[in-house]
Amino acid sequence: MVQGCKNQSITVLFVSVVLCAGLIAGCSSPRVQPSPEQTLLGNNDPDLAIPNAPPSIPDPDPDVTLGLPLSEPVGDSEAAYNPLTGRPVENPDRLNIRPILIKVTLYPRNNRPQWGLSQADIVYEHYTEGGLSRFSALYYGKEAEIVGPIRSARFVDIQLVRMYGAIFAYGSADGRVLEQIDSAEFAERALREFPAGCPPLCRLDPTGQNHLITDTRSLQAFYADLGVDLNAPNLSGMAFDELTPAAAQPGTGVTITYSDDNFHTWEYEPETGRYLRSQETGAGQGQVAPLEDRTTGSRIGADNVVVLSVPHALYARTPEIIDIQLYGEGEGTAFRDGGAYEIRWIRPFPEGVLYLTFPDGNLYPLKPGTTWFELVGATSQISLDPEGSWRVDFDTP
Repeated sequence: MVQGCKNQSITVLFVSVVLCAGLIAGCSSPRVQPSPEQTLLGNNDPDLAIPNAPPSIPDPDPDVTLGLPLSEPVGDSEAAYNPLTGRPVENPDRLNIRPILIKVTLYPRNNRPQWGLSQADIVYEHYTEGGLSRFSALYYGKEAEIVGPIRSARFVDIQLVRMYGAIFAYGSADGRVLEQIDSAEFAERALREFPAGCPPLCRLDPTGQNHLITDTRSLQAFYADLGVDLNAPNLSGMAFDELTPAAAQPGTGVTITYSDDNFHTWEYEPETGRYLRSQETGAGQGQVAPLEDRTTGSRIGADNVVVLSVPHALYARTPEIIDIQLYGEGEGTAFRDGGAYEIRWIRPFPEGVLYLTFPDGNLYPLKPGTTWFELVGATSQISLDPEGSWRVDFDTP
């Protein structure tokens, strides 16, 4: 167990959700109605929650000790815990600054390997268009010297920026996405290549590919010079426990298929207790290769892999734009320590982190460390094979 406040064992970061209003400008489209979050947040009522939110946060298991993300001194030392990983951090001052959300590409394939994904505390992978997916990487507990290649934003990033009160760095976006970002209450914290310039968003051309990259310190300095409020919001809400929950189904790996051209696997490595990622290579016939971080040369891994079933709605057909409705609550499957768990994800308010429960309402504890959230359509198929490995076939209605 990690040690924390006043010599108490911290195994869970207490769930507290901050109720706060947000502003999303409504999008006009004949194909879908405005999403519940867009409709709700447009009325500027700070006391309203997302429809169907639970009336209260579930009580944790009585056998689980509660703690705080920032501990008080213990003896002659002070431990500061990252509320997004459940682990102590080397530099407690870093937790006083907002998280940074950076849009990192997966395609085209010659953009791999990416820089800085292994430094992220949380990564969300989501569908973009044409069977492809992209990453939204969240940095909080430590700095990243280089992150990229950076690409364009999607509607789901608006929800993630609100959820974590983050600074947001991206390349550009469709005009309808830009309209919502530029009119949002966090607009002063959202930065794209133009008109920002370099630094903090610079071009790197190691092999003639002209990648857009950044680093977390440059982003912080840029906003500090502008006088933007960089004080960290309340990020408590995620539960962590070093002890593996009981009654898990086998979960030695999971293959996620967004399309015939886009699939990847997470394989559990008992020696490290982590899931390691392999990505399709374009060679066909299910061929995959380890996905690495260009900064460190190490393989991309995660302590937790969580598949979230989330409604996906078609917003526009040409170009294809999908509205990923990551609000309210839904079902999912979490993987840790070689096991799989049926869970529910809950995001009851526009601001405040997403948290997980077991189906009975008790908090689901993540393993302390990094988490990759895989967002798949609510009608996607998930199955378990006899060898203990899972398969997810992405689908949207």
